[in-house]
Amino acid sequence: MKKAYQSNWFSGLLALLFALLLFFNANSEGNSGNTATTSQIYDEMIYNVPVQLKYDEEQYFVSGYEDTVAVHLSSANRIQLNLETNEDTRNFQVVADLTNTSVGTTEVPLRVTSLSSAVTAELETKTITVTIEKKATKKFEVEAKIPDSFDAEGYKVDTVSISPKNVEITTGEETMAEIAQVVAPLTNVNQLTDTINQTVNVQALDSKGQVLSIENPAPQVKVTVKLSLPKKEVALRFIASGTPPSDVNSFSFDAETNVVEISGSNSVLETIDTIEVPIDVSNIRTSIKQTITIPSTGEYTVEPSQVEVTINPVYSRSGTSESTNWGITDSSGTTQGNRSSSERSESRTSTESDRSTGTSETSQQSTEQSTN
Repeated sequence: MKKAYQSNWFSGLLALLFALLLFFNANSEGNSGNTATTSQIYDEMIYNVPVQLKYDEEQYFVSGYEDTVAVHLSSANRIQLNLETNEDTRNFQVVADLTNTSVGTTEVPLRVTSLSSAVTAELETKTITVTIEKKATKKFEVEAKIPDSFDAEGYKVDTVSISPKNVEITTGEETMAEIAQVVAPLTNVNQLTDTINQTVNVQALDSKGQVLSIENPAPQVKVTVKLSLPKKEVALRFIASGTPPSDVNSFSFDAETNVVEISGSNSVLETIDTIEVPIDVSNIRTSIKQTITIPSTGEYTVEPSQVEVTINPVYSRSGTSESTNWGITDSSGTTQGNRSSSERSESRTSTESDRSTGTSETSQQSTEQSTN
């Protein structure tokens, strides 16, 4: 009885040891998994984060600094990291404190503020260089700055109007002394535009034409420029198109004018000497007058844009034609086409008759000389 009791007690103790071993092993694996999950770090690189300057904006003007930087964010909290990464939900700022900085050019440190405690940030650029000046404001007259390409393309400026004509420029005192001109820079326009209407930000230039720093946003002006486009006369070349009647050998075209004027940039006009004008001659059997639109592209305009053309079908004298070249008319109005076989036969008969007549006349002259 005693041995059985000791055996049961030993078996129970052994079972308890195994149970404890299994418990601690499972708990250890669970903790290890939690530790691995908790220790995972997420990170994001954010570019073009604006630099906020802290200074007395009423008294000073700051320029010459890099206004955006890149920031590396990291966090174990993915949700919080996403909030700071998104520009619309972001709380943090990159700040340069110039409160105690003297007038002149100096290097100042950058720091990140208002960042969630669950997220860490590292700046790719640690400092920026700034130029601090006493603020000044002065009124200037604005001039239009015409692109250099206008002259190259042959455009002539007729009139220029700017509204408002005068603007106030705010900048630093030293920069103000360098301003030689305030301009409204125009951008390139469509080649067929003869009137430019643009609203642009003005620029302050020094004596060398270099752009100077002024308060942002810069004043805006509306600029209207009237231009004269280069022009050139070109010939028209009428070409038959479509499906002509089977018994029509060719077509002639009589136009009210065979020359038109085109307008555009010099680079376009130099490539054009003739404009081909297709005319649909399908089912035309008698002479007919039509108003034909002259083709044009977005690179040039045509004046007049339409011409009246009389279309004249030319019929074959025989039922067939060896060759048909119907309807290419040059600028003189002459149809360039092949004659039919009957026309060539008639021509040969006429030539032979002329030769026969010439022989008869020679024989008669010889007889008269013999008689005399």
